[in-house]
Amino acid sequence: MKNSIVFLLSSFFLFLLPFASSLNFSIPRFSVGDSRIAYQGDATPNGEIVLNNIAFTCRVGWATYAKRVAIWDSETGEASDFTTNFSFKIDINTANYGHGLAFFLGPAGFTVPPNSASGFLGLFNETNGHSSRFPLVHIEFDTFYNVEWDPYNINQDTCHAQVSYDAAQKNLSVSWRYEETTIPLESSSIYYIIDLVRVLPAEVTMGFSGATGSAMEGHKILSWDFYSSLDVKEKTKPNRRSVILGASLSGFLLLVSLVVVVPLCLKRKQRKAKATRRRENLTSINEEDLERGAGPRRFSYKDLAMATNNFLSERKLGQGGFGAVYKGYLNDLDLMVAVKKFSGLAGTFGYMAPEYISTGRASKESDVYSFGIVLVEIKVWDLYGRGELISAVDQQMGKDYDVEQAECLMIVGLWCAHPDSNSRPSIKQAIQVLNLEAPLPNLPLKMPVATYHAAAETSSSSSSNGVATATFSSAQLGR
Repeated sequence: MKNSIVFLLSSFFLFLLPFASSLNFSIPRFSVGDSRIAYQGDATPNGEIVLNNIAFTCRVGWATYAKRVAIWDSETGEASDFTTNFSFKIDINTANYGHGLAFFLGPAGFTVPPNSASGFLGLFNETNGHSSRFPLVHIEFDTFYNVEWDPYNINQDTCHAQVSYDAAQKNLSVSWRYEETTIPLESSSIYYIIDLVRVLPAEVTMGFSGATGSAMEGHKILSWDFYSSLDVKEKTKPNRRSVILGASLSGFLLLVSLVVVVPLCLKRKQRKAKATRRRENLTSINEEDLERGAGPRRFSYKDLAMATNNFLSERKLGQGGFGAVYKGYLNDLDLMVAVKKFSGLAGTFGYMAPEYISTGRASKESDVYSFGIVLVEIKVWDLYGRGELISAVDQQMGKDYDVEQAECLMIVGLWCAHPDSNSRPSIKQAIQVLNLEAPLPNLPLKMPVATYHAAAETSSSSSSNGVATATFSSAQLGR
């Protein structure tokens, strides 16, 4: 009977097998109502895409492909070859040049950053030192030649550009030509070696961004096509007659097998419920906070493996006593994260808050303490007191990090690991400081000694009033 059920389900799901198709499209003209293109800011279609109106200053316009675009397979790590062709025109009406437009690839779902007009091209702002908060690859087409970084500048003639990526060679190449030109050298090409698998998430938003500053400039996209080699798995819709036939057979076989299947399912459900209750007894995370998004958040191992590209060695940020820390990107949240991969940490004495060791009772405050230990497990409190905290950064990182952010991270770690549970921040407070939305805390220059009260039966100390006072140093806590 069990084999009959397996055969039935296998037969039914043949109608739902995924098929593979690569992304290809060609848009010679942009019409109002074309659902393939999404518009943000000033961008509008009228046969061509007008990213920025030449009559306005300090504006931003975006036009992107409306669906997510897969550029590498998160399961196999296989990258896509792709080629995109587009025609554009840049108009100026004064002697002053504007800031240009860009073709870009960024995390799926991200939107126009605030205060990103002018030279920020609608992609950056001053919040993070003129750099992007997220993984981003873009190609700028500019009418003004900046000696510091521009290899070429674009003239006002209609330009036909091609951007291609060779995944095997990791070669991103750009070529362009003009519709009307008498100077052959104006048509040229450049290339750059880059591994998009390590730079971008598996799925991206793809399109164009244009920006103006005090000088007015018009940016227009005249046509666009795109061809990709990566097969994207999709599910077919089952045929109605097949569904009816499958449902009829399913009803008959399931009716016959209910006597066997139902008891097995009930036993399995009971075992699962017991396991769930056991896990709940081992955690102190407040479920109401989780539902409101105000507290910690659970992630599956699969989600974290995808965020770190299966814990790729090149994404490793450092090695602690209990495992490695990896750089990751959570695509759905548009968020860069550091992921700690533990080895044998469960119940490790050094990660327990002092009050938990004494009372055996976990709390939100003891969870925050453990979080702080993870952040600063190899850092030393007296470096903070001597004003040398930055020297605790792993030397393997060289100078490829932001000093202010590194100091902020370690100070918040010390704050979360404060021996006095009442002096620790909430998760919300810690995140606000990490996001530079609140000032850094003023911590003691020397690490305080943990002092707390515990129930008499849990302490080996004697007391006349039923309350025992215990003191632990950091050495006694196994740190």
